[in-house]
This record gives sequence, structure tokens and C-alpha cells, in this order.
Amino acid sequence: MSATAGPDSSGGDASAVDARIWAVSKGDASADAYEDAAHVRAEAWPVRAAVADGATESAFAGAWAERLACGVVEEDATTPEALRRAVPAWQAAWRDAVRERAAGRPWYVEAKAEEGAFATLLGLSLRAGGQWRAVGVGDCCLFRVRDEALVRSWPFDAGETFTNRPALVPSRPSQTPPTPEAASGEWRAGDTFVLATDAVAAWLLNSEAPVGPATVGAWNEEQFRRAVEQGRTENTLRNDDATLLVAHVTEPPSPGPETAAPPMNQS
Repeated sequence: MSATAGPDSSGGDASAVDARIWAVSKGDASADAYEDAAHVRAEAWPVRAAVADGATESAFAGAWAERLACGVVEEDATTPEALRRAVPAWQAAWRDAVRERAAGRPWYVEAKAEEGAFATLLGLSLRAGGQWRAVGVGDCCLFRVRDEALVRSWPFDAGETFTNRPALVPSRPSQTPPTPEAASGEWRAGDTFVLATDAVAAWLLNSEAPVGPATVGAWNEEQFRRAVEQGRTENTLRNDDATLLVAHVTEPPSPGPETAAPPMNQS
């Protein structure tokens, strides 16, 4: 599975970001069993990207991950406040869609759907003036690469940080969502932002793996697929859905009002 997005030369607000998505389902599973999600809007500023990872033990988790990633990109819900405001509407949309899909199926499918779904989420927004901000719940990761070197990883910086019980966004309004985390900083021409779901993120941070955040930005779809297969064979990559979103900034920031206020937590 793959997708690409890039600058749109039709207008003055076109972005200078090339983006691509690579995805491989967990081993021995069909593409229909894929429960990650990734979306990107790179045609104009602000550029927005998101990845999400549905919890396998919940029903219709892939649909919930899809709703979250798509919602972040469509609504620029890349701050904790914006994300909290947006989630109730996404929950309602997921519930309506799942009820329709579950109707007429065995009773246990409908019962499982009523229990709801869970997913981790990471969203990124790049502003034309040179600022970026990110919001996350759970263990999807963001990597910022400059001059072929890792500048920052967020929210984790070591593979051993990952656990089997990450924070999750629930699809049921009756369940209290965890507090989203946030990060921000500045970008410049040549920077690459890499978003990864948990299995790939832990792999890229694994010192024993022959890959890293600084190496994946130049990959194509075939290279990613082969690397995933090799990682699983060598047991450096957990057998789970593997999703990678890469956004490469090709031009300097545009001067304008966005440059006036520097973001918090710069790095």
C-alpha cells in the first residue's frame, strides 16, 4: 500500500513539501486486516499529516484509526485543545458507520462493536513560516532529520520505552480519553519529518537494527517492503502492521506573519 503527495503549482499558497506513505500489513495477514492508518495533505500550507494504529483487540479498530488520522488532517487538529474538541464528532461518525457495517451480522459482531475501538494517534502540522507542531496519544513517533542525522525523536527516544499498554483514544464517548501530548519547533529547507506507527518506530530506534530515522527518508515503496520483511526475519521488527509517512521540505520558509511568534519547545 502506498500514497504520495506533493506541491501543487497551481496557486501561490502551494507548499514545498514532498510526502509519501508506505504501508505493509502484518505478516500472513491480508490487506483487509490492516489496522493502521495514514493521511497527508501536502498540496498547500499548512501541510498536515497523521498516522494512527488501531488496537487489535477492539472491533473495527482499523476504521477508528482511519477516522482519527483523516480527521486530524482535514481539521488541523494538531494541538491538544483542537484534538479534544474534534474527538466527539469523530466518535459519532465512527459509531454510525460501524452500526451500519455490523447490522445483520452475527450477534457477537454487533456486541463487540458496541464495546468500541481504541487507537493511538500522531498528528503533525507544518506552517509556511517555518514552524511545526505535533500532537500525540500513545506510541506513534515523530522523527525530525536534518543533514542525514536525527535531530529529534518524539515522544520516545529509545526502543525500550515502548510498552504493550500505550495510551489510546477511545471511540466511546463514555470513556475518558487520555491527555494528548504536544511538541513544537522550527523547520528549515532540507528537513525531513518521519511519522511511524509503533512497530516501525521501535525498529528505527533499535540500535541493533540496520536502519534508522535518518536512512528511511530516501526509500521507495519497494525498499520499505524489503526492509520490513528483512526486519521481521531477523526479529528486529515486531510482526505488526508497519506504516511510515515521510514529509521532506524542499524550500526555505516563506516570510510573513507566521514568522513573528516562535513556537514553544524549539529544537
